[in-house]
Amino acid sequence: MSDRGRSRLLALAISLFVSAVLVVSAFNPAPHNGGDNAAYVTLAYSLAQHGTYTDLYDPVGLPHTKYPPVFPGLLAVLLLLGARTWTALKAVTALSTIAAVGFTFLWAERRLGPWPACAVALLLAISSAVVYYSHWILSDPLFVAFTMAALWALEGADEEGARWWWIVVGVAAAGLAYFTRSAGLPLLVALIAWLALSKRWRTLGASAVVVGIPALLWWLRGRGEGVAEYGTEFWMVDPYQPALGTVGIGGLVSRALSNSWAYVSAHGPGGIIGGSAGSQGGVATFGVLITAAALYGWWRSSRDRIGVAELFLPLYAGVILLWPEVWSGDRFALPLYPLFFLFSALTLRAITKRVGGVGGSALTVLVMSAVLLPAGGDWVDSVRQASACDEATRSGGPWACYGSGIADFATAAEWMGEALPEGSVVLSRKPRIFYVLSGIPSRVFPFDDDPAVQLTEADRLGARYLLIDRWDGLAGRYLGGSLQRYPQAFCSVRAFGTAESPSYLIGVRPLTERGFGAPSSGDVQIDGCSTDYAAADAPGVGYSSSTSMRIPLLEGLDP
Repeated sequence: MSDRGRSRLLALAISLFVSAVLVVSAFNPAPHNGGDNAAYVTLAYSLAQHGTYTDLYDPVGLPHTKYPPVFPGLLAVLLLLGARTWTALKAVTALSTIAAVGFTFLWAERRLGPWPACAVALLLAISSAVVYYSHWILSDPLFVAFTMAALWALEGADEEGARWWWIVVGVAAAGLAYFTRSAGLPLLVALIAWLALSKRWRTLGASAVVVGIPALLWWLRGRGEGVAEYGTEFWMVDPYQPALGTVGIGGLVSRALSNSWAYVSAHGPGGIIGGSAGSQGGVATFGVLITAAALYGWWRSSRDRIGVAELFLPLYAGVILLWPEVWSGDRFALPLYPLFFLFSALTLRAITKRVGGVGGSALTVLVMSAVLLPAGGDWVDSVRQASACDEATRSGGPWACYGSGIADFATAAEWMGEALPEGSVVLSRKPRIFYVLSGIPSRVFPFDDDPAVQLTEADRLGARYLLIDRWDGLAGRYLGGSLQRYPQAFCSVRAFGTAESPSYLIGVRPLTERGFGAPSSGDVQIDGCSTDYAAADAPGVGYSSSTSMRIPLLEGLDP
């Protein structure tokens, strides 16, 4: 083996080892309190248990049309192999993060050599957002891994005398990236453009068939009945508030300008060195500098060659800048970090060549320190938080890290899974998490305190229950407001938590039993529900959420 070969293997091993240490030491065992994690678990369960790709959490049970199936498919494989805990499913994202660092090194090594590429990989590995997303059940780390694998393989295919299999691996990885996240579309467009510019017409035709047919089928599925897909939500002012309407060309321009500054000054640099590293002004300054360095390096590289990476960067950046502002965040900047680090390294290399000698070496050390020190400090904070959360979950259950409001929600959901009659439907604040914990279909209650609106939705879905939790106050505002205005339409099943700040499970009376009366002006008095609302032998008031990290929904997979 040549000296370069030994250096390459050693640098790759160091990159992978450091990434593994960073990921494992900052690993947080708790489930995420966002709905996307529960959605992926539900989809994996649907594939493993029913062989369908369905939103089982929703009372209507529509086909799922939003998240592509690769990531849930991998989770489903783990379920079939016996995985039943949050920690086991998180192994996919942890390993994907390490793989993303490894493919980043392999891609960068072709352009920079072993040790500069190792520096690029290490900068990615220690970036705040990379470490953070490595321990949640989200598709982003896997998407980055497939993206970097595609760039590495297609870089190899562009070399003189390259074997045919490089292009096969590159096209396959690009296709997997797209079917992991819809945001992979810019990568497919970059691939097609590069093949056309390279006049690889046969490869272009074959790629269009191999990737294009499945993509067309997925697109056609999205045209059918199902939850909204990204193409529809793209034009909304706010996908979470459809009533605000859609935007036109002027709105897209305004959105792009707003998102540009947000990514340059906050989301992008915050995801590298941590949003709390130093002052916000320091984060913004770092963001401006690294963006300028990356764009200059990209421009210099584009003058010499137009590869897939040179095409992918502006295409992907354009997509996230045009997305609704409510989606903006470091999570969507993750695929840009490896490119920003490499193109910034090209800029730094050009500067150090001019400075030369000791000055150039000192500048390199200064630049690396400007990233590694604050990012390392943020990683230390992550390790402390993970340790504290691990201790809390061991004694108080999976949700103990998030406070009593969320822990009581989990307790209520698990109790309802045991106590409510088969076929029950519940209106709740977090329906996807509620379903994973209870196995009972649920939908978000209307954000309206008019009892007529709440009751109309409940009657339409056949929902007999409302869960007034303390997740974020919205249930108390809207459902509590409905009870205040029309208490005769509801009954009380039971309370959870402490007497000082309880969460309530409320029953919806049948239409013939709702009665009439004036709104309550004081404390609401709700009569108890009849025994048919919950099993008489259900666990008592002392019931508490299990300390086991097993996911309740997945118990249905066991014989």
